Amino acid sequence: MSMQLAIAIALHQLATVVWIGGMFFAHFALRPSAQTQLQPPQRLALLLAVFRRFFVWVWIAVLVLWGSGFWIFSGIYDAAMGWHVHAMMALALVMTGLFAYLYFVPYRALGQQVAAADWAGAGARLSTIRRIILLNLTLGLVVTVLGAAGRYWQ
Repeated sequence: MSMQLAIAIALHQLATVVWIGGMFFAHFALRPSAQTQLQPPQRLALLLAVFRRFFVWVWIAVLVLWGSGFWIFSGIYDAAMGWHVHAMMALALVMTGLFAYLYFVPYRALGQQVAAADWAGAGARLSTIRRIILLNLTLGLVVTVLGAAGRYWQ
């Protein structure tokens, strides 16, 4: 294995851990804890602030994942790419689209509604964000399994 391939795979895995791990944490630890401990104004403001920071890292992860993925795809496996790599890329495209929608539509609306103290509207946006994160987390875990074990299913 070349040093370039090792670097590309390492970057790919690190970006995966940031995005998938962050979604897992947000969905299964942060959100339920905030829901039981905080009233809607504090909870929604906290989650908006967390998303503001996390989504910067997700955008970076998305760029690194696509860049490193094409780097690996173009220079390493070429014709030897298995079906799992193509499935990973297709799912990654769906995940990227879902995240872009989440960021530009419900997340932006959440920010506006929190600023306007529209707690019911903000709660509805947060519910949409939660569902999209859960869907993306599920897809991301499938992609992770494909990346880790897919070559053995040839």
